[in-house]
Amino acid sequence: MAAEIATVERALIPQQRLIRSAAGVGVHVDGTELHRINMWLFDNGLRILAQIHSHPSDAYHSDTDDEYALATAVGSLSLVVPDFATGPTDLSQTAVYRLNKAGKWMAVSQETVNRLIEIVD
Repeated sequence: MAAEIATVERALIPQQRLIRSAAGVGVHVDGTELHRINMWLFDNGLRILAQIHSHPSDAYHSDTDDEYALATAVGSLSLVVPDFATGPTDLSQTAVYRLNKAGKWMAVSQETVNRLIEIVD
């Protein structure tokens, strides 16, 4: 069986609102924006393969990341870049998760990340 290859054709940055609380910082993407993105994806025959965001220090998938993910299709990837992505692109420092059939984000091993993702300039 031949391997399936998906190519990222666009990076979408949704309109978002900063949230700052005692628990930290985050962003909120409202329902109108989610609808706009989904309509654009449908009209262009595309889908969300992955989501990428950053944390202020360590790269991990928080409970908030689990609950409010924009990528919701089984098999989607979620990449979390440490240090607000201020360093060079380095997948070995990026936490990568994959959405399973039960709707849970599961950590992906570095070996699998290296097999799944190729960054091309």
